[in-house]
Amino acid sequence: MEQINNSVEVLNIVRSIVHHLNKVNLGNMTQKIIALPINNVKLLEEIADIIYDRALKRQNYTHIYADMCASMINNSKFNKLTTNTEITFQKVLLKKCSDVFYTLTKNQQELNTLKQKMKNNSKELEKFINTLNCYQFEFSKKVVSNCRFISELYRKGAFPEKILLACITDLSNENGEFQMHCLCIILQLTGPKLSKAYDLNEPVNALLFFMDNYKISSTLKLLILKVQEMHSEGWINEQPIDFIGKNYRLFSELPTQMKNMFTIKSYNMMSVWIFDECYDILFNFVNSKKIDEVIHLLKMNNIWIRYNPISFAVSMILVALEENQNIRNYAGKLLDNLVKKKMLSYYSIQSGVKEVLNDPGTKKEYPNLSNLVLDITDQIKL
Repeated sequence: MEQINNSVEVLNIVRSIVHHLNKVNLGNMTQKIIALPINNVKLLEEIADIIYDRALKRQNYTHIYADMCASMINNSKFNKLTTNTEITFQKVLLKKCSDVFYTLTKNQQELNTLKQKMKNNSKELEKFINTLNCYQFEFSKKVVSNCRFISELYRKGAFPEKILLACITDLSNENGEFQMHCLCIILQLTGPKLSKAYDLNEPVNALLFFMDNYKISSTLKLLILKVQEMHSEGWINEQPIDFIGKNYRLFSELPTQMKNMFTIKSYNMMSVWIFDECYDILFNFVNSKKIDEVIHLLKMNNIWIRYNPISFAVSMILVALEENQNIRNYAGKLLDNLVKKKMLSYYSIQSGVKEVLNDPGTKKEYPNLSNLVLDITDQIKL
C-alpha cells in the first residue's frame, strides 16, 4: 500500500471501503483496513464509528460487516494498538454495541428533543404522529440490526459469551413486542452454538409466554414459532432471519399492518406526554390557585391542549383519579375555568369523561369509578 501520511487519509480510505463492501470483495477489503497505519486510540475509535454506523444502516449487509469486524478482532496485530494501552478494536466496538442495545436513556433524550421541536413548530397532531412513526421505525431498524450484528460477531468468536447471555436475559425479562422481536433474532442466530453449553428453555419459554398472553402481530408470532421449532429440534437447522421492515427504506413504504404497529406506539407515547403535562398544570393550579398563571403557562409552553383537547381532558381526569378528593375537586375547577377562558370546550370534556367511564382498564383499576369522576364533574358547570 502506498505511503499514507495522516489520519484524514486513513479515514477516507475506510469510508470508501465500507461504502463499497459486499460479499465478493469482503476478504480483500478487510485486508486493506488491517494494513492501514493506525497508531492512536482516537483514530481506532473513528474507524470503528464508520464501520459500525454503516453496518446498522445497511440492514441486509449487517452480517458482512460483522464478518469484517470479526476478522479485524481476530487479527492480534490490528486489534491491539502498539502503544502502551489496554484499548483494543474489540473493546471499542463492544462499547458501541452495548450503547445501542441499552439505549433507553439516549432514546429518551432524543424523544424529549423531538417532543420540544414538535411543540415549537405548532404542527397538527397527525403530523406529530407521523414524525414519531418515522423516528420509531428508524430506531427499530437500528436496534434490530445491532442485535444481528452482535449475534454474527458471537458466531465468529468475536463477541464475549457472558455479554450475549446478559443481553438474552435482559430481553427475556421484558414484555414489549419489539424486545421479543430482538430476542428472536438473537436466538435464531446464536442458538445452534450457544445451546451446546447452555439450556435455552428460559428465553424460549419467555417468548411463548408473551405470545400466549399478549396481542401480537402475525410477523412476531411466526418468528416465535420459528424459534420454538428450532429449539424443539435441538437447534440443528438454521432458519432465514426476518426483520421488521427489512425491505423498506422509509416508514411510508411499509404495508398497513406494519404501520399500525408503530402508530399504536406513537399514540401511546403521545398519551404519556399529555399525561405528564396535565400533571404539571394541575398541581400548578393547586399550589398557586391562580387560573391566569395556568393560562399563561399553557400559552407559553404551547401545550398539547391545542392539538388534541379530548385527549387533554382524558389525561387530566386520569391524573386526578390517582389523587385524593381534594385534588379531584381542583381538577374539576381547573377544567371549568379552562372552558370559561375558551381554552377548552364543554364537548371536549364530555367526550373525555365518556372515554374514561367506558374504558375497561380504568373500570378495573377503579371499582368506584363513577363516584370518583363525579368529584371532578361536579365542579364543572356543564
